[in-house]
Amino acid sequence: FLDYGKGPNSTPLIAGSRLFVATFTGQFAALDRNSGKMLWSKELWKELGGTFRDVGYSNSPIAVGELVIAPVGGQGKGVIALRQSDGGVAWQKTNLANAMSSPILIQVDGKDQLVVFMVDGVAGLDPKTGDQLWLHPHKTDYDVNAATPVWYPEHKTLVISSAYSSGARAIQLTPQGPKELWFNRRLRVHHGNLLRIGDHVYASSGDFGPAPLTAVHIPTGKIAWQERKFSKANLIYCDGKVIVLDEDGNLALASLSPAGLKVISEAQPLTKLAWTPPT
Repeated sequence: FLDYGKGPNSTPLIAGSRLFVATFTGQFAALDRNSGKMLWSKELWKELGGTFRDVGYSNSPIAVGELVIAPVGGQGKGVIALRQSDGGVAWQKTNLANAMSSPILIQVDGKDQLVVFMVDGVAGLDPKTGDQLWLHPHKTDYDVNAATPVWYPEHKTLVISSAYSSGARAIQLTPQGPKELWFNRRLRVHHGNLLRIGDHVYASSGDFGPAPLTAVHIPTGKIAWQERKFSKANLIYCDGKVIVLDEDGNLALASLSPAGLKVISEAQPLTKLAWTPPT
């Protein structure tokens, strides 16, 4: 019942001599980077009992040391760490159902944490053991938490955002646990990405209507500006500028600042829906 296309939703991962891929139908495989030969594979839904999503498996894996880690979802197996060498399970922990967001690795007070944005909210795990360190709730309609969290290390703050009936939260990680700094419904990221530059985060806000590019001050949650120049877009920061690709296929080079958006150049190389960050 996968009714939302056939192409992959997940970004491949290169780690040393290996290439790790997760397919639309929940196949997870390690390939030899040079020859393309399959080294090992796992089935995330049937074999490992992960959370089935009718939009396809959408999480991108992350490499941590000799492990490759991916959200799977389910009782006692919400997130799984596999050995890169042979695909053996190093750990499988948490009871969280899988959404569609990709994990990130952060450092808090000198210690690594794996951050996963799942159906019930955002959680921090010990990347070596999988033990859950904290959980902050963030529920949305249809269990769609798709955007990857953004880390603001200067304030030890995570920013997460979802569309539909939700919004954005800033969560500060303190020794006493996660502390919510603000919640703002005017930043609702559907399935694109958030980009942090300095103390502001930039993203397209909206689901099925207009999705203006929005700038938010991370410490306060205040909206700096909103601009409807582009339809729903993904953003890549490069050499002090931003590459913008919107869902209508418009590609632009721009600068983003708290003062506003400045488009340097633009073209339209694509004619069909574009829902991926440019590479």
